[in-house]
Amino acid sequence: MPSEPVLSPAAVFQDGLAHGELRYQRCRWCATRSAQLSLLCGTCGGTDFSWERSSGQGRIHHFTATAAAGQVERTAVVELDEGFRMSAQLAAVPAHRLWPGATVRLEVADQDGALRPLFRPVAA
Repeated sequence: MPSEPVLSPAAVFQDGLAHGELRYQRCRWCATRSAQLSLLCGTCGGTDFSWERSSGQGRIHHFTATAAAGQVERTAVVELDEGFRMSAQLAAVPAHRLWPGATVRLEVADQDGALRPLFRPVAA
């Protein structure tokens, strides 16, 4: 009986995005959650992780805007409801819809053939 192939952390993350999910790692030693793909836990140095699925809901912790070639790109640190933060691009929306604490939800964007997490503000 053939065994299932072991996927790399990047492949598991990308597979989640392909299914419209944000998957993250949780350390089985100290329960630290992280969207950073890692082989070692940044808190305890543990090497045993489980994969969990985020609700995709969170709040903007901080964001920046950069202008290049006539377009504004906004990047945010989003604090997910599960208690971890990650950096991601924000959807193109009017500036008045963005502020620290604004509720956002996950969308998946295809950028040059690669799937990336994108967060869109939820109307209040």
